[in-house]
Amino acid sequence: MSRHCWRQLAAALLPLVAIAACSGRAPAIAPGVGEHGQVAGAVEQQEPQVALIGLTSDGEVTALDLLTGMRATIAELGSADQAASDGRFVAVSTSSGIAIVDSGVWTVDHGDHSHHYRADPRLAGSLEAKGPVQIASTETVTVVHAQGAAEIRVLDRAALGRGTVVQLGAFASDAVAVQPLGDLLVVADSSGVRLADHNGRSVGELAACTDPRDAITTRVGVAVTCAEGAVLATAPDAPLERVAYPTGIDPDLSATRLSGRTGRPRVAGVAGEAGLWLLDTRRRNWTLVRTSRPLAYVTAVDDTDGHILALGRTGRILVLGPTGSTLATARTASRSVSVDRSSAIHVNASRAYVSVAPGIVEEIDYADRARIARTFILDGLFVGLVG
Repeated sequence: MSRHCWRQLAAALLPLVAIAACSGRAPAIAPGVGEHGQVAGAVEQQEPQVALIGLTSDGEVTALDLLTGMRATIAELGSADQAASDGRFVAVSTSSGIAIVDSGVWTVDHGDHSHHYRADPRLAGSLEAKGPVQIASTETVTVVHAQGAAEIRVLDRAALGRGTVVQLGAFASDAVAVQPLGDLLVVADSSGVRLADHNGRSVGELAACTDPRDAITTRVGVAVTCAEGAVLATAPDAPLERVAYPTGIDPDLSATRLSGRTGRPRVAGVAGEAGLWLLDTRRRNWTLVRTSRPLAYVTAVDDTDGHILALGRTGRILVLGPTGSTLATARTASRSVSVDRSSAIHVNASRAYVSVAPGIVEEIDYADRARIARTFILDGLFVGLVG
């Protein structure tokens, strides 16, 4: 499919009248950003417009629409080697800098309800910075972490959605992780965890955090993993909180990376050889969930049944219960999974998506005994979910 087909497909899928999920009324298309997150040229949809994003070595960013099964090239960037997504925008590390692609599908979460939008995808802009790259957003700012240049760029998210790069601030940093929180940033580096403004100036006190490793945004706030447990930032005007591991825990069991479904309070991380950790950011506690076999990667679905998705060390996909019991296993089409960061499990409210081999992604119905619902062939590497 040509790079113009995604535009044609998006136009064909846009209903003449979209019914707003929370009001039952046809939404207006605002000239700027509306109160529910709509922007000029976007149409509200009745369900999430989910797509799988792929990246080829020659810089083609592709999208495979999970509603229609259609695929399209949404950007052609030249040589590229790595990309990351925040659920809408895709930051791509190229030979000439960092390109930012707007996938054209996104969700605005209001807690008790959500709004879903579709617009034409486009190249929003580029930055003169070196990857690898990470990207994270709130409704107001997008943070691009150019790890190759040890540099943080803070961009106006609304302008980015209109196809314009407006830089709000920038600073050099050896940070392990940076996540936006409202209009401030949570910065985790060798000195600890702090809140900072768009130019890296500290706001408030520094929180001690030995060996910070990862950060994730939950329903409650931003959690940073530390050797002692976690540091939790809940609001720009609230003090940083410490959530310690239970006493007597072997330091070798501390979590290095946390993962969970977007917008949920609980996240999970591997606990060495023992099993996994569940961090409940709402209750401010850690729970060690022991498993019969060591795990390579885990993510918390945090649904009513407490499902946890895991990759075993042999590559088998596991569906676990909240106590660590194995509810189901899946033998993937490739028979094994290369366990690394690129094989992360991406989850939404009903499915999980796992890259089981280069260019092959399996959709798993984790509530139906790990049934492999569909297998997708992508052009290039699996970057993540958007929508």
